[in-house]
Amino acid sequence: MFVIDKTECIGCGTCYKLCPFDAIGEKEGGEKQVYEINDEMCMECSLCYKACPLRAINWEEGVLKGGGAIV
Repeated sequence: MFVIDKTECIGCGTCYKLCPFDAIGEKEGGEKQVYEINDEMCMECSLCYKACPLRAINWEEGVLKGGGAIV
């Protein structure tokens, strides 16, 4: 599954806007916007991973459930 590293994320919202499954949600984060990936909704298409300008989205070992591929 994909996870957002909150220490690396700058809150640009690219992943949030791009997700075709609405699996990325906004969270209250204080001074900057914080996002979180809902692993129940995520189909692991890897669009967010590829689009993140700071590579703040990482892959954690698990089973691909959406048939997506990390390339």
